[in-house]
Amino acid sequence: MSRNLFRLGSGFPRRFGLGSVAVVIGLVLCALWLVPAMAQGTTPVQRSYINPFPNGDRYRVVVIGDSLGDGLWSGLYRAFEDDATLEFIQKSKASTGFARPESYDWNAQLADLLKNDTFQIAVVMFGAEGQQIRSGRDSLKVGSDGWREIYGKRVEAFIKQLRAANIAVYWVGLPVMRSPGQSSDAEAMNDLFREKAFINGAKFIDTWNGFTDESGRYSAYGPDMTGQVKRLRADDGVHFTMRGYLKLAHFVEKELRRDLNLAKLERNIPLAGNEEEQSKVVGRDIVPGRGDAEPAAAPEVGQTAAEPDALAVAVAEQAQGDQAPELHESNVGDVSVVRPAMDQALQAAQSFAPAAAAMPEAEMVTSELANGLTAVGTISAVTDLSLASSRPRLPLSQRPYYKVLIKGEQPKPKAGRADDFAWPPG
Repeated sequence: MSRNLFRLGSGFPRRFGLGSVAVVIGLVLCALWLVPAMAQGTTPVQRSYINPFPNGDRYRVVVIGDSLGDGLWSGLYRAFEDDATLEFIQKSKASTGFARPESYDWNAQLADLLKNDTFQIAVVMFGAEGQQIRSGRDSLKVGSDGWREIYGKRVEAFIKQLRAANIAVYWVGLPVMRSPGQSSDAEAMNDLFREKAFINGAKFIDTWNGFTDESGRYSAYGPDMTGQVKRLRADDGVHFTMRGYLKLAHFVEKELRRDLNLAKLERNIPLAGNEEEQSKVVGRDIVPGRGDAEPAAAPEVGQTAAEPDALAVAVAEQAQGDQAPELHESNVGDVSVVRPAMDQALQAAQSFAPAAAAMPEAEMVTSELANGLTAVGTISAVTDLSLASSRPRLPLSQRPYYKVLIKGEQPKPKAGRADDFAWPPG
């Protein structure tokens, strides 16, 4: 990355001119100015899409939409029935949308809803009813330029209201319809929903391919959540059966659970927010200007919060001994290791820190820079939330670098790789 950055000037297209170069330099200087400010103890920016600290440790999820949104709520309610940390509130209304605000203005209704209640998550689905817009004597067809302009502004205003209230927004796309005309309208509406969601910080969830056959066409039947082929669509070719709504809710469930897990991980990282949020994380009172204060209460019987300190004490006591520690040989995997023997106190102290032993290993990343310099960095699930939900694919003794560098095994060549000497070449 650094090498490409310094080569920017030499390979910069001439058509950008000096003004564009000044803009790039300004952005680099701005980034360099922000780094010291963050290092001086400013509150870290929230990295999870969902607020990690809901009121009362319970997420309130509002489901908004038309008749499709109503059915989606019934599927979500059942999908998360065993999760007591989420509460689903149904606020859908059949035969409504953004086409005729004179009969039901969703933007005005949403403003009143947000004044009187608090939510952390919103799931939105519209499009079951006809969404043509009346403009004077004309009727703007779905997908036309006039329709996109008017309908798009109303959808965008709706998303902005939710995001301004710090609500995570999941906009569910329309599925394929039985009628070719309705399918064409659904595709046009999905294009607009996807665009406005992307621009305004909402997440668009595509459901189209989940209800098609092998040829990509509408099918009333398909595999349900148990894997059995059942009827998923209603007789009108638009709505769903209960099995269909459960499958529709599954698309939302996957995105929602992933973001909830990331929010939980951010919540478990100390110093992830202001003083009040930090006290929830570490379980003690936070003093401004200091990392933490004295513990609020002594640990109960059976707790091992303070026990890891005994490990450092035991190590220090052993290091201060006049005699050299006794060595003994042991096996780590297939490798014989000679190391000092641990006394009983050290072994007992080490047993108090099972969590530390389970910490994921950091991966080292190197990059050759100019002038013979090498940049070295480490990435782990503790420091990178994008890797936090991943798990090691192989045990340490089975990883390639362990087999090659520690055990001395020769990896099998792959076709086309530099160590492939097969003849004739593959």
